[in-house]
Amino acid sequence: MQEKKNVLQGLKVLDFTIALAGAYTAWQFADLGAEVWKVERFGSGDQARYWDPCVQEFGGQSTLFIAYNKNKQSIEVNLGKPEGKEIIYRLAKEADVVLENFKSGSIDRLGLGYEKLREINPKLVFLSLSGFGGSGPLMKYPCYDAIAAARSGFAASNGEPDGAPMKAGNANGDTLTGTYAFAAALMGLVEARRTGKGCRIDIGMTDVGMLSCCETLMDYDRTGNPQTRFGNHDRFIAPYGIFAASDGWAAIIADTEQRWAALCDALGLPGLREDARFATNAARIQNRDALVGELEAVTRTLPRAEIERRLLAAGVPASEVLPFIEMYTSDHANATRVTDLVWQEKVGQMRFYNNPLRFDNQLCPIHSGAPLLGQHTTDILQGAGYSPEEIDKLYADGVVASSMI
Repeated sequence: MQEKKNVLQGLKVLDFTIALAGAYTAWQFADLGAEVWKVERFGSGDQARYWDPCVQEFGGQSTLFIAYNKNKQSIEVNLGKPEGKEIIYRLAKEADVVLENFKSGSIDRLGLGYEKLREINPKLVFLSLSGFGGSGPLMKYPCYDAIAAARSGFAASNGEPDGAPMKAGNANGDTLTGTYAFAAALMGLVEARRTGKGCRIDIGMTDVGMLSCCETLMDYDRTGNPQTRFGNHDRFIAPYGIFAASDGWAAIIADTEQRWAALCDALGLPGLREDARFATNAARIQNRDALVGELEAVTRTLPRAEIERRLLAAGVPASEVLPFIEMYTSDHANATRVTDLVWQEKVGQMRFYNNPLRFDNQLCPIHSGAPLLGQHTTDILQGAGYSPEEIDKLYADGVVASSMI
């Protein structure tokens, strides 16, 4: 698998985002070859730089920040100074996309909002990403992944039936919102190239979280019943879920009657096919707890790899539940180059995930790890047309900095 030229090469993204959802949006642009100028707060930078206990170990950078900011360039600017705003105006003139996730209205009060920047660049696609969107009674409140999961109904739909609501183990709300935001910005670019006019796009994490619960809405609309949690099993198909094995867990799905029959034979349970409690999918859902008990009486005696082998051989979708390190080092991960070693400043070689998109079966290259705070300030200013003397004065006057260099 060879690296392909960057498919978004030539695009320029002015990135004001902090934390994870906005950073993930910008990361997608950077991975696909766009030049991403990450505008960071003077003297401190993105708050995510300080979010985990490994900050000192990694030279003043959190692992979260490193994970979400590869391939970007960092410029450290004092936006409270007129000269700092002027730098942004110059960059906006050359940019194709602006990304921001300040508190609602903050970027407008800074004089850097859509109405101002589109005067400079009418084709600009300006994307505002927030917890609750740009309108409504919650718009002014802060929001993070767990808050969006709580407000959207996502957390209430996860967990064991009699247990607590449960958020996702990773920042899935951030990444899903970032994926929607990336797609929306690309659509805005298509429209701008067709019409010559940019647009402002608004996206809220909670709205995306609610959309991810669309089957819950359909179920409620149909039955009038409130959300029920099903733990590791599914509300619409049985068996469909995670089952105990002798050495861990295995995922098993029998979504057709043919696969249900094949599953029973593969696990040595032909009598279950004749059991009236399990005769149809509707019956199996009605008797889900009993079904899980019958299946786990067998699966608990088998290693997870053996469950996977038997069921795949019978044409039934199944997989071992792999601990992270097993997938990370698996033959499949190695064959598809899921990760690559990349140089990270102040750390050394670190392993990063490659972008999952493949173009003509070729990878999107990783050019660099996450930037140090202000690492590219001088380079970006030079690209914007500032002379060496002007750049020196901006540093001397406290307009720009390179704090981590």
